[in-house]
Amino acid sequence: MRTRKILLDAARRLILAEGQESVTPTRLVNETHVSRSTIYRQWPDPDDIILEAIGGDTEQPPFEPDGDLRQDLTRYLRLLRTGLNLPHTALLATRIDRAERDEQTATMITSMNRGRRQLLAEILQHPIDDFDAAHALIVGPLFHQRFLAREPITDEFIDTVIDAYLAIRPDLDAAAPRTSS
Repeated sequence: MRTRKILLDAARRLILAEGQESVTPTRLVNETHVSRSTIYRQWPDPDDIILEAIGGDTEQPPFEPDGDLRQDLTRYLRLLRTGLNLPHTALLATRIDRAERDEQTATMITSMNRGRRQLLAEILQHPIDDFDAAHALIVGPLFHQRFLAREPITDEFIDTVIDAYLAIRPDLDAAAPRTSS
C-alpha cells in the first residue's frame, strides 16, 4: 500500500506539473525509484495509473449516516465538494470522454463511483436499482457548478441543492426546508 501511494502521489505531481502524457512507467521509475515490474504489476495498462490518480479515493466516504436526512445530505455533499476541488479532479473529464470509447475505462469510472453512490442511496433510503434520477438531482448541480459554471461550491449552494431536492420529495421524512435568516 505504501508503494502504491508513492506511485499515485508521483503520478499526481506529474499530471499537475506537465500533464497526463508525462505519466509513463519510465518517468515513474525515475521519480520514485520503484521498479518498472512493480508498476506494471499494479497497473498493467499505464493509463490505469492516470485514471486512478485523477479519480482519487475510490473507497466509500468516511461517515455513517445518522438518520438526520438534512445533516447526512449536507455531510455527503461537503465531502463531494472536497473531492471536486482537488486540483487533479478537473482531469477526470478527459477520462470520462475516454470511457465513451473504452469499456475498461468506463468500468473503472463506474467502480470509482460505486461507494459514494451506495452511501447516498443509504442516506435517502432509496433502492439502488431505481436511483439514477435522485442521484443526478443531488450531485449533478455540484458537477455543474464546479466544471461548467466554474464557480465555487459554497455551503449556501449546498443548502439550496438540498432544499430543492427535499421540496420535490415530500415523501421523505425531513425537517421543513430551512429559511434564510
